[in-house]
Amino acid sequence: MYIEFSEEQNMLRDSADKYLRENYSFDGRQVTVKSTDSFNKEQWQSFADLGWLAMTFKEEDGGFGGGALETMLLCELFGKYLVLEPYLETVVLVGSLIEASASEEIKKQYLAALISGDIQGALAYLEPSNVTSAAHVETLAVPSDSGYSLSGKKTVVLNGAAADVILVTARTSASTDEDDGISLFAVPADAAGISMRKYKTYDGRGACELTLDQVFVGAETLVGPVNKALPLLNKAIQRATLGVSAEAVGAMEALLNATVEYTTQRKQFGQAISSFQVLRHRMADMFIEVELCRSLLMATAWKMDNSAADTDKCVSALKAKIGKSASFVANNAIQLHGGIGMTDELSVGHYFKRLAAIGVLFGSSDYHLAQYSE
Repeated sequence: MYIEFSEEQNMLRDSADKYLRENYSFDGRQVTVKSTDSFNKEQWQSFADLGWLAMTFKEEDGGFGGGALETMLLCELFGKYLVLEPYLETVVLVGSLIEASASEEIKKQYLAALISGDIQGALAYLEPSNVTSAAHVETLAVPSDSGYSLSGKKTVVLNGAAADVILVTARTSASTDEDDGISLFAVPADAAGISMRKYKTYDGRGACELTLDQVFVGAETLVGPVNKALPLLNKAIQRATLGVSAEAVGAMEALLNATVEYTTQRKQFGQAISSFQVLRHRMADMFIEVELCRSLLMATAWKMDNSAADTDKCVSALKAKIGKSASFVANNAIQLHGGIGMTDELSVGHYFKRLAAIGVLFGSSDYHLAQYSE
């Protein structure tokens, strides 16, 4: 599929590409990965100053009124340059949920600060007993006269270690796996009763395991209606799935370009290995996988912006395809680079790790293939 971008969208893509090319080096990224921080705070503030954090929010909320296409353009570049900063977690997940469903009091408290880069957000919806279904919620929200008491455990809370506000799913009625009865709360990360085990993920980002022990929150912290948070959550996860898929396309293209460049320089038997027909065929197959994913990505973003009836189906088709194509491209890039592709000093292995992580984020290929079949 081909989409003719608007002048503003082209400017966003070109300016973001230029900034990241000139200011986001692989070596600088590695300094952050090896530090205790999960991202570079100065880079995050630069993203805010450039307007990237405001791009997809409504104008009345202080944003620029962008949508899925703008999310796609930015995230593809984030994948190309292996950006660590938590755009997906803070803006795409937390920001979109607060904007769409929170009370005016919560919006005033958090939204402007998210857009300005002053605070971070995280979404805590997965639980240790089931890491695939957003409907599997054992965390309980016990109502009182003025609010709720939250108790339970959450796992793989992306950006949880750096978050100032955490959106937490909890059961206000019904049983563990029912779609109904789930509510969403905006919980300050420093609330009494919260404890965290912080760690770095496989691909160098920050996450935590979260325990809530009778954490009291007011009724105004509800994001969306009581018992009806799952549809809102699924919509945000759908947008995030588009974001990580775009990131995967950017990473795959970067791997393809790095592989082509390396094979033109690496010589064997007196000639560049790129002249060997079997390797040319391999790189042609890598190119085809990247372009197929990009086409499906564009179609899905367009459908999401236009609220097409088959958007859910397209999102699952996209994520299923991304998982398989990313594995193919990453494995071939490693193989064609040889032993050097496995070293920590070369970016190839880090792209491999990020693509492996994306493969299981918001559902694996097998999970989404099953969703598509249904």
